[in-house]
Amino acid sequence: MGDSSAQTAFRVTFTDYQQDPNDSDVLRRAVTVLADRITFEGDQLELWLTGTLVGDFPLDVIESICPQADPGRRRASPDELRSRYPQMGQPWAQQDDARLLALYQQGERDLDTLGKQFGRKPGAIRSRLAKLGLESLA
Repeated sequence: MGDSSAQTAFRVTFTDYQQDPNDSDVLRRAVTVLADRITFEGDQLELWLTGTLVGDFPLDVIESICPQADPGRRRASPDELRSRYPQMGQPWAQQDDARLLALYQQGERDLDTLGKQFGRKPGAIRSRLAKLGLESLA
């Protein structure tokens, strides 16, 4: 059994959208779980905190699991994120795809710069470029 000093926030990313373990109406590509122990039971990854199972996921849907550098930091609220990234969660329009493709082909590779131009997070730009066949997600 771990003690509280060994707790780590683990970021689990999935190969596709998965149902949120805390809200069945939400699909996520990643979750963050505070844990002090990781185990494998059959084809499941299990995350434990002070002897209590706090998360379990099928291994075949996990893309990666990484410790977070600062588990105590406050995450931005959805409203804060939308104020910074007004197009967050909105579908991409064909003209946005064409503009992103043109900028990329002109040599623009800075995801932060592209994100500001499109009102989206840098990760959303990387994901869109991958869908357009231009940049690997790895």
